[in-house]
Amino acid sequence: MRKSLVLLLVVVLLLVFGFFLGLKVGSIETSYRLIWEALTQYNSEDAAHYSIVHLRLPRLLLAFLTGASLAFAGYLMQALVNNALADPYLMGTASGASLGASFSLFFLTDLTVMGLYLPPFFALVGSFAVTLVVVLLGSRRRQLIPSQMLLVGVALSSLLTALVSLIMFLSDSESQLKSVVFWSMGGFEKADWTNLGYPATALLAGLVIFQFLQKHLSVLLLGAERAETLGVEVGKLRWVMLLAISVVTGFAVAFSGPVGFVGLMIPHVTRALLGITNRFNLVFCALAGGLFLVLCDILSRLLYPPAGMPVGIVTSFFGVPFFVYLLRRKNYRFS
Repeated sequence: MRKSLVLLLVVVLLLVFGFFLGLKVGSIETSYRLIWEALTQYNSEDAAHYSIVHLRLPRLLLAFLTGASLAFAGYLMQALVNNALADPYLMGTASGASLGASFSLFFLTDLTVMGLYLPPFFALVGSFAVTLVVVLLGSRRRQLIPSQMLLVGVALSSLLTALVSLIMFLSDSESQLKSVVFWSMGGFEKADWTNLGYPATALLAGLVIFQFLQKHLSVLLLGAERAETLGVEVGKLRWVMLLAISVVTGFAVAFSGPVGFVGLMIPHVTRALLGITNRFNLVFCALAGGLFLVLCDILSRLLYPPAGMPVGIVTSFFGVPFFVYLLRRKNYRFS
């Protein structure tokens, strides 16, 4: 109990430090004193204040929400299929979102009714549609088959990635091509106060619901058969988990693009620190995921100032070695 609270406190303090550091990094030179003034005594006519409050802070919040959502979804996905290599991207959710956003960016440019919300909207539609297809093809007689779902997800992910590449190949517009390329690599440049509420609401709802189901999740990580013998209604729980994964991932990816490896790495790290059965696992996992992407975003802006490189490139530098490490261990199942 004491160890859990100490670790939670450490992550929160690191988040506060990360936010202040992130608010300092940018094209306009700022100090910590100026940041504090902008947050407590905001002056709309001050360019530095505007940059801190309306550009950097929403960007950092979107990075935190995306990281927390993907870590949360990864934790659920690994419990769902009882495989440590699973995450929402492996199931094709991100590829579905990428295809939906690419479709809107290339073929619906004449529509102005929804303005900038078209790509996120179609990204959500794509992620939901792919999740539904994975469920339909990965189930038999209304029973979800985790291993089958995983294989279907991998196959669909490859197919959808190829379709996105085909759309880019056929494009004759340089601006559209650039938009899709940057979106497909992940980033938080389009963060705005008006769009933060969607991923925040989805994540908060998911955390509240599954905090009450934390014990069931911990048992499910040890295997479906063992969970059923302990009274867990595995079938119903899996459907609720799938719905939560698609909603939380869909909203996160819709506004930031696909950012890989967060849902794979962070649940491993947090379980290693707290153990499989700890009741704070899910909250700790979400906070750690948010912290990870905040730090990755800062690193991307330091490596390629002032706008920063696509954050998906930075996470890949950490994620690929971690994935190889997991493959070398060969014990993908928790039980």
